[in-house]
Amino acid sequence: MAISDRLQKRFRNVPGVTSADIADWIAEAQTESGLKEGENSNDDNAILYLAFSIGCRVIATDAARYFKYTDGEESVDKSDIYEKYLRLSLDAYRQYRYYRDGGGSRTIAPKRVDGR
Repeated sequence: MAISDRLQKRFRNVPGVTSADIADWIAEAQTESGLKEGENSNDDNAILYLAFSIGCRVIATDAARYFKYTDGEESVDKSDIYEKYLRLSLDAYRQYRYYRDGGGSRTIAPKRVDGR
């Protein structure tokens, strides 16, 4: 399945997200990462998660202007939307780094102090 289709499914219930937005986020993700779609599944997953992260950041930036309003019995609170999308963006960015680095578990051993 194409990255654009996968990303479209993730944003299908978010009002205002268009196919053009998704194409822009994928293009930005490919430019930023230097990865190309279709080369291997790890690269495709990395591009997907980076584009998702970018999309969530864009939505969070737009939602930063939302507010909390109370008038008598009526109240509207959209102030936490920014934090929720920012958290989604950070989680997606972690997944991007995981797939960019090839997936799987890794053990990192620091260099020895004595140089051996």
